[in-house]
Amino acid sequence: MPDIHSLDLFAAYQRGKNLADNTIRNRHSILTTLRATTGKTLFEVTTLDLRLFVGRQGLKAGSRRTCRQALVAYFRFALEEGFRDDDPAARLASVQVPKGEPRPFSPEQVDAMLLSGAYRKTRAMILLGYYQGFRVSSIAPVHGRDIDLLAHRIRTVGKGGKIRSLPLHPVIAELAETMPKDDYWFPARKGQTGHIKPAAVTNLITKAKKRAGITDPELTPHSLRHAFGTDLVEADVDIRVVQELMMHESLSTTQIYTRVSERRQREGIRALQPREIPQHSGRHASPQGSAA
Repeated sequence: MPDIHSLDLFAAYQRGKNLADNTIRNRHSILTTLRATTGKTLFEVTTLDLRLFVGRQGLKAGSRRTCRQALVAYFRFALEEGFRDDDPAARLASVQVPKGEPRPFSPEQVDAMLLSGAYRKTRAMILLGYYQGFRVSSIAPVHGRDIDLLAHRIRTVGKGGKIRSLPLHPVIAELAETMPKDDYWFPARKGQTGHIKPAAVTNLITKAKKRAGITDPELTPHSLRHAFGTDLVEADVDIRVVQELMMHESLSTTQIYTRVSERRQREGIRALQPREIPQHSGRHASPQGSAA
């Protein structure tokens, strides 16, 4: 069997495990890039090839880790299915990724993007990112049937393909009244079926950011989700509630948002009550009751 066909079987294997479509697409892209970079088939690459691929210049730590995860998953599959007699990814070193700091848009920047001349659907994407904390992969497939206006809930698929039902923000409830009730909010273009790709959401929000005059390269469409988490913490929402709203598996992931509140830091430092501070050391004061 040609190695390229094994990717189709690998995709089916991952869907069987209920992995997210975005994860499956990303892994496919990584593996096809590996083939093009090495000039070898997936059945021929060596551990050295994989180390050079993961360690190539220009990748951030998070991307290296994602790359390694894709390789480990595929080559374990290839070994189990008999496509290879060995697992060249078994000895790949783990990738250490430092804990990141949130990069949130400020409320003023969110307003600027909404007022930047962005079209109605782009504005809807921005609102879903900020008021529901959705990733672009969750924004792209929003469907009218995901919204329950009576229960005030919105259904989405989180990481790992888990279906979640979350509270619906009033702003999004109002938005839903103007969006399709029985169709995708952001249908695919150019005669294609289904919804638009997450990359298209990224491109549209990025254009709104540029039109708003926001030049910080660290701010991306994902920064709307960071703003969601940051502003919830700033509003004194319990951290466990923030965890559930952001669909984080681990509380430690949510806790990075507690480190960015300048207001909380100011309040914390002011919790130490001031005390009277002597103006002089008192060392040269005459002892009380000393003889004349």
